[in-house]
Amino acid sequence: MKNVYKKLFLLNRSLLGVDNNNALEIINSQIPLKIYKFKSGQPCFDWTIPKEWKLKKAVLKDLNNNIIINAEENILYVLNYSDSFSGVVTKDELVKHIHSNPELPDSIPYRTSYYNKSWGFCFPHNRLSELTDDKYFVDIVTEFNDGYLNIGEATIKGKSEKTVVLSSYICHPHQANDGLSGVILLLYLYKMLAKEKKLKYTYKFYFTPETIGTITLLSNKIIDPAKIEYALISTCVGYGDIFNYKRTFLNNHSIDNVVEQVLQKQNSLLVDYSPFGSDERQYSSPKIEIPCASLMRTPYCLFKEYHTSFDNLDFISIDLIKKTSYIYREIILLYENKPKLISNTNGCEPLL
Repeated sequence: MKNVYKKLFLLNRSLLGVDNNNALEIINSQIPLKIYKFKSGQPCFDWTIPKEWKLKKAVLKDLNNNIIINAEENILYVLNYSDSFSGVVTKDELVKHIHSNPELPDSIPYRTSYYNKSWGFCFPHNRLSELTDDKYFVDIVTEFNDGYLNIGEATIKGKSEKTVVLSSYICHPHQANDGLSGVILLLYLYKMLAKEKKLKYTYKFYFTPETIGTITLLSNKIIDPAKIEYALISTCVGYGDIFNYKRTFLNNHSIDNVVEQVLQKQNSLLVDYSPFGSDERQYSSPKIEIPCASLMRTPYCLFKEYHTSFDNLDFISIDLIKKTSYIYREIILLYENKPKLISNTNGCEPLL
């Protein structure tokens, strides 16, 4: 699995494009995927499938032709979905288009501009002091072409049409814990659940670009809320000693109670739902209202390496991911058998 992780990590993935498709091919080499394709420009609720972004080059030079930044070295150096821009700019103008992270000054921040036209670079904060000239030459060449947003779906059929959704996202380039650790966990989990006999529920695993991918699945009724028992978002499971569980918007759905029971044996923190975070927002939206939760280790925003070049393969532990996949399995199987496995300790009707 380490080789799979590395191959996925090195791809310059985004919302859609060649490396997204390559990521799905790698996942398909591990578990069987059905691929859904959605063309740029297709409406999804009040969203639209974006165009495919192709980066030709992104170079920053001084006027003596010395290269300061070159995105060929690391795609994080350029604002993801940056517009093209070529020309000489003043230092003051350039600084308006530079993103840095003073809290982790040696890292390259990961920043995007998916739905706003802009151009920019991402700098290690400590390198800003190198910008001592009055003017610089910016050469960013990108293309926006019609393409296809591709989503992978893997299915384990159960006795019931009632479905459990297990989802992670593939759109964050060179980020190991945020998103990609969840993908690896789902690969472990699929292989474990595929060995189980007589599963009650059907299990659907989705590998999608964050936000727009889930909105696309819901808009096109590939995911039908009426058929969903519950959903879990898998992300940020490769770092941290404490389990963090974000409850469903109901806060007391059966999956919340089952997870709480399992995590009694673990060092854990349980928090109520809020409309901030990952794709649990989409599943929990008004008129969708799928009970969706997320079980993480250290969540997004709570580790300083989040959305930086330091969220890399040295930062995460594949052993933690594998151990977390066993917790997911325990939760899922307990939910499968919840009437007889959840103990009634108070002598009253059990909360199922």
